[in-house]
Amino acid sequence: MSENNESEYTIKMKRLDNYKFEVDFGSEIIPNILTDEPTSLPGGEGKGPTASMLLAAAVGNCLSASLIFCSTKKQVDLLELETTVKFKRERNEKGFWRISEMEVDLEPVIDDKDGKFQRCEEIFKDYCIITQSVETGIPIKVNLLKG
Repeated sequence: MSENNESEYTIKMKRLDNYKFEVDFGSEIIPNILTDEPTSLPGGEGKGPTASMLLAAAVGNCLSASLIFCSTKKQVDLLELETTVKFKRERNEKGFWRISEMEVDLEPVIDDKDGKFQRCEEIFKDYCIITQSVETGIPIKVNLLKG
């Protein structure tokens, strides 16, 4: 990812055809990805994730990373973590498709003999830049299901 300083990033996209784009993160380490629209849209071939899917993945990834970060800071052993993100698309009052809600289930398996994980349950969402930014426009329900 091309980084101008610690808070500015540049991602480039090139249209290949129809709705397919190659997304270049400006990094030799991070591979480019292909995005596309589903076949239900004329010209869409479903050959890559949609922008809606990438947004949902970003929310899930960020919440997961925030839970890992908090667990590490609190010295709680996070043995496993599975995250599921569901989102709903609906037409708005003008008839345009919008993401109307998201729900994220995080299922950590932890070793927490000292009860330190409770603090993470309270604050981990605050570390997530994506969720905190997106939920001003899209309600996001977060469920922490301890295994």
